[in-house]
Amino acid sequence: MARHRDHQPEREPEELVSLDPLLNYRPLGKPGPVTTLTPQLGAQLCRRIAAGDTLRDAAAAVGTTDTVVQGWRTRGTESVERGKEDVYTAFVMEYDAAAAHFRRVLQEAAMENIGNRAFNDKWVRWRLATSDPKNFTLPRTAGPTSSDGGAFELVTPDEAQKTLAERLARFLTNEDKKLEPPPPAPEE
Repeated sequence: MARHRDHQPEREPEELVSLDPLLNYRPLGKPGPVTTLTPQLGAQLCRRIAAGDTLRDAAAAVGTTDTVVQGWRTRGTESVERGKEDVYTAFVMEYDAAAAHFRRVLQEAAMENIGNRAFNDKWVRWRLATSDPKNFTLPRTAGPTSSDGGAFELVTPDEAQKTLAERLARFLTNEDKKLEPPPPAPEE
């Protein structure tokens, strides 16, 4: 690989960065996930979402699971649709606001650094796409892409059935030809 003419030979970094995963780890000491939503628990979870944790990580940090949190969100959404106000509707509103806050922070960082060549926005775009796929991913097209080399294309069920029938007929014809006895050799 070619090096830039101003490239300096490799040298020791001035300060080494070390990671200690157990530095701030504290066991929860709970026999199972918390399944009852309280305003305090909802606030803790939403604060972690606003800070950028994924749903699974935020739920684990407060002592529950992502499945339980999704249930709370479903229950809250149903309550909102019925016009009811309870701890679940408040949680849904707070959760959505926290997720929107984090996405807004990412978007602002990308916009502030739009001309900064040192800023790599790939992680920002990926994180936005994972947090809100409907609004931050591009729709797939039926044309070939560089990753699959055109091996897959979208077809309708009728087209697929027609192609399958044609290939089966061709296969059976070829198999019949293989099973036919060879023509007799011409006599001399």
